[in-house]
Amino acid sequence: MESIAFERTAYVPITNRRRAVSVGIVAALYAVGLLVLLTVREREQSAPSRDTPVTVVLLPLDKLPEPKAERPLPLPPERARTQAPQPAAVRPIEAPPPVPAARPLPAAAAPSPPAATGPITAGEGDAVYDLDTGGGGSPGGTPPRWVHKVTNDEFFPLVDEELLQSSLEVDYRMQCTIALSTRVTCRVLKEVPFYPGLRRAVLAAVPMLRMAPGKRDGRPIDGQRVEFLWRITVARGDVSLR
Repeated sequence: MESIAFERTAYVPITNRRRAVSVGIVAALYAVGLLVLLTVREREQSAPSRDTPVTVVLLPLDKLPEPKAERPLPLPPERARTQAPQPAAVRPIEAPPPVPAARPLPAAAAPSPPAATGPITAGEGDAVYDLDTGGGGSPGGTPPRWVHKVTNDEFFPLVDEELLQSSLEVDYRMQCTIALSTRVTCRVLKEVPFYPGLRRAVLAAVPMLRMAPGKRDGRPIDGQRVEFLWRITVARGDVSLR
């Protein structure tokens, strides 16, 4: 039987210093292991899982506004940039030449005032002349007079045929203005009784009337007003005027 021999080594006594160093080394190893474990676990939690779907939403990009083209400011002319503006020259006001004094005419050569010529225009104060009674008008003057009155034959075609079949008598008070050419313009002041068709015939016959204007101081009066009574009678298809 083989015997085992144990070699006896030298005994090292464990002191407090050695015990403290051993405990520190073990604690450091535990701390390092714990730190490594925490780091690995944190990375596993922060890393996305392959089983979890990831949704990516693409938003449309807003169109950037186009920059406005700035109009370049017009450059002043080269001459205007180099020279200062000059004030406009003021033209001196020339005094007008003196007007020569008019030489007085001798008494013998002085022109005489022109003689008054032409017609007299009727004024508002002139009274209307009545051709039937001869009243009114300007005192001391020559009264107007008839040159031409409308005849029965001239008036007959102007009357409507329906009126010619009836019997009637109408008085028209006429007021007229006499021109120097003897033509007159008239209006109806009053009519008794009233027949529209017959009145149209009276106004149509006025251009046939002619009157010579009155005179004042030997000169004709332009625009003199006169009045007269115009009586029209229709009976048995015939017409008579007064």
